[in-house]
Amino acid sequence: MQEDLERLLSSLTDAQTQLIATCAKSKAFPDNNTLQKIATLELNIAAVETAIANLPRKGAN
Repeated sequence: MQEDLERLLSSLTDAQTQLIATCAKSKAFPDNNTLQKIATLELNIAAVETAIANLPRKGAN
């Protein structure tokens, strides 16, 4: 389960990084749709990070 969540986290982070990099290269301010996508990705990244942190630890009773 942890590996699946870490893979998902990596995919979400990569997608967000790519959007931010595209915005940085543009000379125009990002449109609302792009800003919304970045914000939604951030919320999902935080949720997956929390899910990973809450997984039972190996050897813990």
